[in-house]
Amino acid sequence: MDNRQALGYMLLACKQAGLDKATTQKLYGQMYWQFDLKNEAEAEELGFEWYYSAEE
Repeated sequence: MDNRQALGYMLLACKQAGLDKATTQKLYGQMYWQFDLKNEAEAEELGFEWYYSAEE
C-alpha cells in the first residue's frame, strides 16, 4: 500500500466517523507528516503502543 492509498482509507474512516472538515484536515496533515518521520514498522509499533496505553 502506498501513502496515498493509506490516506484514502483514513479519509473514508473520517467520513464514516462523521468528523468535520477541520478535524479531518488536521488528521490528514499529521498523518502525511508521519510518513516522513517513521518507517512502517515504527509506525505500527509506536501507534499501537500509544493506542493500547490510552485505554488504561
